[in-house]
Amino acid sequence: MCDETRSVAMAYGAALSADQERATRLSVLISPDGKIRKIYLDPDAGTHPNEVLLDLN
Repeated sequence: MCDETRSVAMAYGAALSADQERATRLSVLISPDGKIRKIYLDPDAGTHPNEVLLDLN
């Protein structure tokens, strides 16, 4: 996703300001009704997909 203005990153807490050079790596599990189910701080690429699949059940 392209977030040139950092507005989405700031909304989800991945950036503190639009001036922040890089957003913090995090993952957000959003339910079909648009509510945040879980926030994963600093997800590990090797284990994160399975972690999300477990949380979907």
